[in-house]
Amino acid sequence: MSSNENSDSAQREINYYKERLKKLTSSYMSLEYRNADLSKDVLQMSEGLKVIAELQNQKAESKMEELLESLSEQINIRLKMDVTLVLIPDEKGSFIHSPKFIKAYAGYPIEKVKSLSIAIPPDFFESRRYIIFNQGADEDDFASSLLKDFDMSQFLLSPIIHNQQVFGYFFVGRRSQLLQSGTGILPYHQNILDAMGGVVSAVQNQIDRNVILEECVEERTKELKKEKELTEELLLNILPYETTQELKATGYAKAKDYNVVTVLFTDFKNFTQFSAGMPSHELVAEIDFYYRAFDQITAKHGIEKIKTIGDSYMCASGLPVVKERHAQDAIDAALEIRDFVNQVKEERIAMGRPFFEIRIGLHSGPVIAGIVGIKKFAYDIWGDTVNVASRMESCSEAGKVNISNVTYELVKDEYDFDYRGKIEAKNKGVIDMYYVERKKKPATSK
Repeated sequence: MSSNENSDSAQREINYYKERLKKLTSSYMSLEYRNADLSKDVLQMSEGLKVIAELQNQKAESKMEELLESLSEQINIRLKMDVTLVLIPDEKGSFIHSPKFIKAYAGYPIEKVKSLSIAIPPDFFESRRYIIFNQGADEDDFASSLLKDFDMSQFLLSPIIHNQQVFGYFFVGRRSQLLQSGTGILPYHQNILDAMGGVVSAVQNQIDRNVILEECVEERTKELKKEKELTEELLLNILPYETTQELKATGYAKAKDYNVVTVLFTDFKNFTQFSAGMPSHELVAEIDFYYRAFDQITAKHGIEKIKTIGDSYMCASGLPVVKERHAQDAIDAALEIRDFVNQVKEERIAMGRPFFEIRIGLHSGPVIAGIVGIKKFAYDIWGDTVNVASRMESCSEAGKVNISNVTYELVKDEYDFDYRGKIEAKNKGVIDMYYVERKKKPATSK
C-alpha cells in the first residue's frame, strides 16, 4: 500500500472519530439540558409541595381574600410562573369571571388585565375540567382567547372545586419573552394547584359554617331580645320602671318614703248584689272592660296603678317619680273615670242592659312604697294615707268624686266643689269632705 493510500485511510479514521465525538458531545449536552430541566422540575415540584405542607397549618378563621392573595404570591414564585391570578365569578353561578389577586413580573399589564371579563364556556364550566396548554399544542377558541387576553405562551387553568361546584379558577402562565424556559406546564403543576384548591374549599367550608353560625346567633339574639322585651313589658305591668331597674341592678328594691302623694280608690256600688246573678265569665269580662279603660286613663295622667282587689281599683299619683301636681293629676283622672262610667251607664240604659255605678275617693299624705317577699311580689304602698283614701271612697256616693280636706287644700283654686261638711269616717273620726264637681273654667279677660 502506497503512502498516499495510508494517509487517506488515516484521515478517514480521524474523521470517523471526530464525527463520533461530535455526536457524543451533542448527546451529552442534550442529556445535561434534560438533567437541568428535570432538576428545575423537581425543584418546582418540591417548592409546590412545601406550599401544600405549609397550608396544613392554615387557620380555620382565615379570610378568603388573604388566603388567595398569599397563594397567588407563592404559586408565582415557587412554581416559577410569570403570571398567576385567580378568576372569581362576578356573582354566584355566573359564567363571567374577573381576574383577581394578580401576581406578575415587571412589565406585565396588571391594570389592563384587572379590567377584563372572562367568559367561561358553560359546557367547560359544568364539566369542571382543567386546561394545560403548551406552545405548539392545538388551540380551541377558549384556549386562544385566554392566550390573547392574558398574553401567554403557555398556561394552566385549574378549577377550584367547592361543594361539587366551581368556586373559581387558578390561572398560571409563562411568557416566552420573560425567558422562563423549561419543559413547559406539566401535570404535576395541575396536581399542586388541585391540592391548593382543596385547601381553599376547606377554608370556604369553615367560612360557610361561620356564616350559618352567625345567622343562628343573630336569629337567637333577636329571639332573646324579643323575650327580654316581653319580660320587660310583663315586669313593667307589675312594677314601676324605676323599681325594675333597681331590681335588675342589685337584686332587690328598697322601700322608699314619700312625703306627700295622692291616693285614689274606686269601687262599684252594689257590686255584690249586681254580680250575684251574672255568670262568672261575663262578670270577669265586665270588670276587665272597665279596668282596661281605667288603666288607659291613669297612664294618660302619669298615675301609678297599685292593684285591684275584686271590684276595687287603687292607684297613686306622685310616685315612684315625685311630682308637684300629684293631686291635680289624680283628680283629673278621677273625673275622667267618673265620666267614662256615667257614659257607659247611659248607653247601657238605652240598650236595656245592666250597668255599674262607681264611687271614687282621694286623700293626700305620706306613704311608704316598695315590694316585699321573693315570690309573686307586687309593688304596694303602706301608711295611714292609704287607709284614709279608702275611707274617702266608702264615704262617697255613686257617680261622685269625694276628697279629704287635705287634698282640697292642695287644689281648691282649680276646681268647683260641693262641701259636704264634717263626716264620720270609720276608725278615723270626723273629716271635712268635698265632692269635686268639675274643673274651673279659665277666667276670660274683659
